Parts: sequence; structure tokens; C-alpha cells
Amino acid sequence: MVDLQKQFLEFHTEIKLGTYEGKHANDVLREKRDLIINQLKASLKAKEEEGYPQFVKSFNQGSYALNTGIKPIRTGDYDIDVGVLLDCHKEEYKPVELKELVAECIQYTNRDVNVSRSCVTVTYMKDGEPDYHVDLPIYAKSNNEYDDTYYLAKGKKGLTEDKRFWQESDPEGMTSLINDLYKDNDIYEDNGSDQRKQFRRCVRYLKRWRNHKYVGIHSIGLTIAAYHWLEPDVDTQNDGEVLLDLVKTILSNFDYSGRLSINLPITPGGDLLKSVNDDDMATIKERFEILGDNLQSAVDDPDAHEASKTLKKSFGDDFPIAAKVDKAKKSIEAPYVSTGSSA
Repeated sequence: MVDLQKQFLEFHTEIKLGTYEGKHANDVLREKRDLIINQLKASLKAKEEEGYPQFVKSFNQGSYALNTGIKPIRTGDYDIDVGVLLDCHKEEYKPVELKELVAECIQYTNRDVNVSRSCVTVTYMKDGEPDYHVDLPIYAKSNNEYDDTYYLAKGKKGLTEDKRFWQESDPEGMTSLINDLYKDNDIYEDNGSDQRKQFRRCVRYLKRWRNHKYVGIHSIGLTIAAYHWLEPDVDTQNDGEVLLDLVKTILSNFDYSGRLSINLPITPGGDLLKSVNDDDMATIKERFEILGDNLQSAVDDPDAHEASKTLKKSFGDDFPIAAKVDKAKKSIEAPYVSTGSSA
């Protein structure tokens, strides 16, 4: 059984994006976030007397907050998620109306600002091409003083009314759910630190595979699949074996009709793959099967060079190839043995 942990760790280093605030943070991403948030605060404050809602707070969410971000395959495809809570009630505004108001407040010359289904999307352009995306999910609370739930503004212009609604949400709870994995578990040393690192690495591997193979599952779906089914093993298994076991478990959870459900364990709950049609689901299953076959082949292959070439098919050119070992054996001539005296 070949050990490709060195290659997996090199691959992880190559594809990893850090957090917003850490020492490895992307300064440009942080700058874009802060510019937009500061402008939104100032614009809302300037229009306070006109009755505009005021800024309460912003918070990182998505892959940066969960520390599972990866570098995009395509240049200029960076995506940042920053939740924004305003001091208004959902009963006072229609969700699309509130997002349009936010979009109005952050217009600027070098930005393309659009209201999408789940957020206000700000695209920075460079040389006529998209360079960075900042997604701003917009939240409000209820006028019920006993209800402290965040409600996410969903929908955009052009959609029917049933697709424009306030959705219960717990974005900060989601961040805590993932970032607190394996903590306070007596079977793990160092409060589960190594297990969380392995979890994040495996999520990043899946996300790069998803991007390389165009698999129709959002990042949150892959993260929650790992939350439900990944069994960390930092002592006896390498990342390839742990990832293989995860893929096998995912495949075992496809039901008799060929569908996979990934249930969100936090508000608003529900199946994250509910909207995937049957044809796309069949493609998802097929690509998981191919990934599983490649991982199994790599684990079983005694030649690290050939095994890493197999994994490159699933993960792309950033997966490193192990050095080729020359297995050619030198021929050894049989020594001349004298028979002693001649006849």
C-alpha cells in the first residue's frame, strides 16, 4: 500500500486559502471587504433621517470563516462572503426591496453591483474582466421581541413572489458548528486540533475535485457531507485513505432511486441537494464513483509515481507527481567457478 501523504500535503498547501484575519490572510480580499462595509455604514448613516435602516454589524461567513477556502482554478474567481445585519424588521421591508437599498448604497465606479438570489454581489473588474466577488447576504430580525432569529433576504427582481421571502438562518451558528468540530472530545488530543486540520484538508480536496470535474454540489454541501460522514484518523491513515472512506460512505447514502440527501444540521435545515434534478444527481453519483475508483486505485498501487498520476486525473495539475523510482535491476553475471584439474 503506497503512502502519498507527502503529495496530499503539498497539494493542500498549493490550493489552500487562509482566513480573513490570520497571518496568511489575503490582504486584497480583506481590503475589498472593508471598503464595501465602510461605504455601506457611511451611506446608511447619511440617509438615517430619510428613514433608511442602520448598520448593526457584519460577520465573515462561508469558506473563509470556516477556514476551508481554496484558490480558484480560474484567475479572478475569488469569492468572499460577508453577512450584514441591519437594524430593521423583516415585517417592514420586502426582502428584495431591502437588498436593492443596500445595492444602491455601495455603488461605485470600479464595481459592478447586482442583487442575486441570496445576496448582493459586488464584482470588482480588472482589464475588463471580473477580478474579485464580494457576496453580501443581508439579514434582518423580526419585530417579535422574543424572536432573536436572523432572517435572510432571499430573491431578486424577475422571480415569482414565492421565490422572494425571508428565510430563517443561523450563519454564525453554522460557523461555530464547523469550527468547533471535535472539541471537548476526550478521545482526541489537543482538543481535536489535528482532526479539525484533517477535516479541513479533506473538504478542500473535495472542493478542488468539484471545481476540476464540474460537480454540481455547492461548497456548503461538500462541507456538510464531511461533517456528517468523515471519520478522522490522524494516526494510522493518511488523507487519501480517510478521503476514500468518506467517498465510500457518501456513495452508500445514495438511496434506491439514486438520490443523495445532505441535511443541514442547523437553521434553516433541510436537504441541501433537494433542488438538484435527477439527471444532474446521476452525474454527481457517477463522478463520486470515479473519484472513489481513483482513490482506491491509488491506495492499492505499490508505485507512488503511478498512484499520484491516477489522483491527478481527479484533482488536476496541482496534485504533485511522486518521483519515479527506477526499478530496473542490474543483471548480475554468474561467477566463473573452476572445476579444478582438467581431464
